Amino acid sequence: MYKVILALIFLFGAENISFSQSLNSKTLMSIADEKITVKDFLRVYNKNMDLVQDQSQKNIDDYLKLYINYKLKLKEAKALGYDQKDSYQKEFKNYKEQLLRAYTNDKEVTATLVSEAYDRSINEVKAQHVLVRFESDQDSLAAYKKIKELRSRFVNEDFSSLRLSMHDGKSIFVEDLGYFSAFKMVYNFENAAFKTPVGQTSEPFKTQFGYHVVKVLNKRPSKGKVQVAHIMIANTQKDSTLIPENRIKELYNLLQQGSSFENLAKQYSDDKGSSSRGGVMNPFGSGDISSEIFVDTAFELNEIGALSNPIQTQFGWHILKLISRSPIKPFEEIKMELEQKVKRDARSSIIREKMLEKLMQRYEISQPDLNQFSQQFERNDPESDWVLEDSISQKIFLKIESKIFTIKDFLAFLNKRKRSFKKSTDKNQLIAKQYENFLEDKLFEYKKDNLINENEDYANILKEYEEGLLLFDIMQDKIWNSAKKDSLGLKQYFKDNVSKFTSTAKVSGTLVRSNDKNQLIRVQNLWMDGATNEAISDQINSESQLIIFSNGDFELDNSLLPQNTNFELGISEIYKLDTNYVILNITSLTAAEVLSFEDSRGAVISEYQTVLESDWIKALRIKYKVNIDNKILKSGI
Repeated sequence: MYKVILALIFLFGAENISFSQSLNSKTLMSIADEKITVKDFLRVYNKNMDLVQDQSQKNIDDYLKLYINYKLKLKEAKALGYDQKDSYQKEFKNYKEQLLRAYTNDKEVTATLVSEAYDRSINEVKAQHVLVRFESDQDSLAAYKKIKELRSRFVNEDFSSLRLSMHDGKSIFVEDLGYFSAFKMVYNFENAAFKTPVGQTSEPFKTQFGYHVVKVLNKRPSKGKVQVAHIMIANTQKDSTLIPENRIKELYNLLQQGSSFENLAKQYSDDKGSSSRGGVMNPFGSGDISSEIFVDTAFELNEIGALSNPIQTQFGWHILKLISRSPIKPFEEIKMELEQKVKRDARSSIIREKMLEKLMQRYEISQPDLNQFSQQFERNDPESDWVLEDSISQKIFLKIESKIFTIKDFLAFLNKRKRSFKKSTDKNQLIAKQYENFLEDKLFEYKKDNLINENEDYANILKEYEEGLLLFDIMQDKIWNSAKKDSLGLKQYFKDNVSKFTSTAKVSGTLVRSNDKNQLIRVQNLWMDGATNEAISDQINSESQLIIFSNGDFELDNSLLPQNTNFELGISEIYKLDTNYVILNITSLTAAEVLSFEDSRGAVISEYQTVLESDWIKALRIKYKVNIDNKILKSGI
């Protein structure tokens, strides 16, 4: 959702423009009663300049139009009360809480944890583990006894036999984890794995999943990242006559004969996530991909461009091609990335503890007399209500700087948590412990409430999300959903623009491909003699893969077909296509035709939305007066 909202804020940028410092506070433009300073404009303009793809958007006048349109939409959203809706308030609150966590951390502790994370990123551990899960605290002791028992067996028994007898995939897990490095496991597990010597088994430890023991099999320097392209033929095929293993071998033979890996991946790979890029995958390291044989095969390729033999994974048959290999980057290059990861995982609790210590020192705190407070309660049951007379509960209990918290605030805090209090707990100890929690909460609450004034970067990011969320909501109501629901308008737009909505012409039949033109001449002659595809394949491919067949419907813009060609029924001529040759036996031709409204509905909606938005912007420009100080604008370019 956040990525969508950021994209909605601005899908454009520009060359950096700058104004003198003295102009930053001046009003560059106004939209109705809202004044926009030079600084406000520049912050958004320069921040997004790297995102621009359309060169026309780099023009300052075009940019201004888009910027003003953006501000007009926000103006209308607030005028219509979108910022008061419960759904908006809830989502904005959730994002604000996430952002606050990133800005309320101890830098020194963070640096130590980042250094540790880097050391664990350049090394990796191979391990096996046993996990005993439990549902409640009452089950915890039984789970601990069970993990102690299993640890003894884990140390002394063969892993395979232990897994066979104990692993049930529900409450007990016995698993081989392979190699992993930092951030691949929860922090407690990572700590145990990296701190346990090779060949030894850890003592039981607890994570949010249950009790574990981990056996370390090996430690080694990380292999870094590898990037490969691959061609995948899925294990399951719609065409029952296509045998995945045979097809991958056909493709492998074509590659050995010089065919383009990129072209074959685009045309034949079943991995749609990478086929459009010629099979190129994102870089990955140990533990990033669930198939161990795939990862091992990738790292075994040593020379750029080297090909693997066909391999089979749980997904299908693959051929890999090495694109690049890269070691772990130097610390300084990935420091910021590691910081973000540290702040997002369990390490953040350590950071919070240290941050609390600093807040205690930073702010002026007036604390209560807890003994005096405790004496006002005579109770044996801590779960009963914590109540005092109004004359007492309205008194000041805690003060952080100028922020006051009353006794009533602390009583509400106690009552909210009373069900978790144990009856055996001493009253004074209970109050002291809960006060620690209360003080911690209020210190961080105070820090968060004042952060928007203390940190400009935080304030700007929060504003971006706030505006992006409003823009998303109003665009959804006014344009996207409105267009979809306006059936009469859609049909009228389709009627007025029917020539825009046509199908793509296609041919049906058999296409044969080879990098040897002479082989296609043989195919052509055999077809003319009435030979079947199967007979032709058996004859020509008897010793090596020289040709490859594809059957079905082919739209004219299909990359398998030569472009700008007038096809006719029957056996075609032989066409040169990239580094290969193709020939077709066409059984039917389907011309382009005007689509029905239902068949073109998606495209009609998209274009109709553009029309609605254009009309809406015109209306907003009339409703809200826009004034631009061109003198200030031009003075800074």
